Amino acid sequence: MKLCRSCHHENQEEAVFCENCGEKFEQESIQSETLGEAKGAKTTCSCGAQLEADDKFCPACGKAVANESRYQAQTVAKTPMSKKQKLILGLVAVLLCIAFGSYFATKNYYSQENQLKRMVETVQNKDVNQMEKLTFSADPNYTVTKKELKKYFDYYSQNEHKAAFSQLITQLKTKDNQNSELVFVKKGKKLLLFDDFRWELKPRYITITANQKDMKLFLDDQEKETTDKNQFQTVWGPLTPAEYWIKGELAGEKSETTIDLVQSSDSDLQQMSQVSLDFRKISFKLKSNISDAEVFLDDQKVGQLASEEYEVKNQIWHQGMTVQLKKTLDDKSIIETKQQVITDSSFAADNYDPESYSSMIELNFADIQGKSEVDYFLNGFYAAVSSYTGTYTTYDAINKQKFSTYFTDGENNAEYQDFNTFIQSIRDSKVKSAVNGSPTVETVKMNGKNSYVVRYLIKYETSYQDYKTKDITQIFRYQKATLIYDEEAKKFTIQSLGGKENFEIVDNGGIE
Repeated sequence: MKLCRSCHHENQEEAVFCENCGEKFEQESIQSETLGEAKGAKTTCSCGAQLEADDKFCPACGKAVANESRYQAQTVAKTPMSKKQKLILGLVAVLLCIAFGSYFATKNYYSQENQLKRMVETVQNKDVNQMEKLTFSADPNYTVTKKELKKYFDYYSQNEHKAAFSQLITQLKTKDNQNSELVFVKKGKKLLLFDDFRWELKPRYITITANQKDMKLFLDDQEKETTDKNQFQTVWGPLTPAEYWIKGELAGEKSETTIDLVQSSDSDLQQMSQVSLDFRKISFKLKSNISDAEVFLDDQKVGQLASEEYEVKNQIWHQGMTVQLKKTLDDKSIIETKQQVITDSSFAADNYDPESYSSMIELNFADIQGKSEVDYFLNGFYAAVSSYTGTYTTYDAINKQKFSTYFTDGENNAEYQDFNTFIQSIRDSKVKSAVNGSPTVETVKMNGKNSYVVRYLIKYETSYQDYKTKDITQIFRYQKATLIYDEEAKKFTIQSLGGKENFEIVDNGGIE
């Protein structure tokens, strides 16, 4: 039975219209026909006539069965979705939105520009911990560690390198840093989808050359190696870009330099990664106007003059090396010469000739009297003595006063009085005619300001009035004669001849 939807009257199954209210059953018929087609059953034309399965046209109204079937199929009502289906569809939509949103957010986070921005901030903050995660080295012999990164950032923390650090940050931001020690490079993938970027820290190497065997080589006060031959070369590295102190040490001498491996990153400064430690040997003869002064090289005592000379042989030379003489006097005062800088080219050890003037350095003490000045004074003094002992020269009060000027305190000096007596005795002698004195200076030693201790020989030749009597030659030595130099008068005076204990008879000429 077919139930009418309007009046609920029961109709025959094949009824097209309700027998009670006339409501058409078209929709239900179409549904049943459609279902019938699906099951291979008979269909009904829109005019109400029954159609066989193989009918192409309706026998009642002549309509094409295919069109009618298509029309009926188009009017089949759609079944509404269930709540479960709607829930599943909504959940899928939400998940798709989340997936697409996450993808684009992650893509933005891992974009080259944003990665560079974050990585530059890490460098700018000198964050060693984060830098260790972001930094690698392509050099298989170098490992990026917190210690090495700290050394790298310590370099840029120095006041003199802060401007260079600002320039580095600018270069990193613009990716204009291919010549830098720190380079922004792609390093694999992130989450299999996005390019991953890292800092590449490029280590440096130092080439060391040395020209002497047995030289100890140091890097930042740590001994690295010892040269085993002349013209030695070695390479140190890999080293973190920073500043290093290089030292060579040979026979107590040092050759030191610093090298900046950050600045040497510049292609125009590659030579800065090469260090030459050259030691040159020099030899020279030192002369002075004081016989026993002490010799100093770079303020270190190396010897003492002997007879106003000293030989420096095979000394290791360095830039700025100086030589100087110093003398500590008996009164504890110290006199010294000016420091003279030695150039290696002038005194190379291979060219040393002790007899050549080119191998000689003369260091004289200013306002100091030497052996030649003392010798000049004593020769003049004994010439006066010799002259006054002869009868051809008068020796009156004027000449005595003139003679007294050779002595400190003049006529009050005891030595003057002894010489005055000696001269007078020769002049008064009935046997002797004259005594000629000839001095030879042996040593001169300055024992105080303007005070000199002199050791000298005096040879006396005594002639006699009787020409038949042979002249007698006697030699005596004054071991500690003290002379005083008057800077204003520019002359010496005799203060003392040292007394009997410092008077020695060398040759008495046969006189018992």
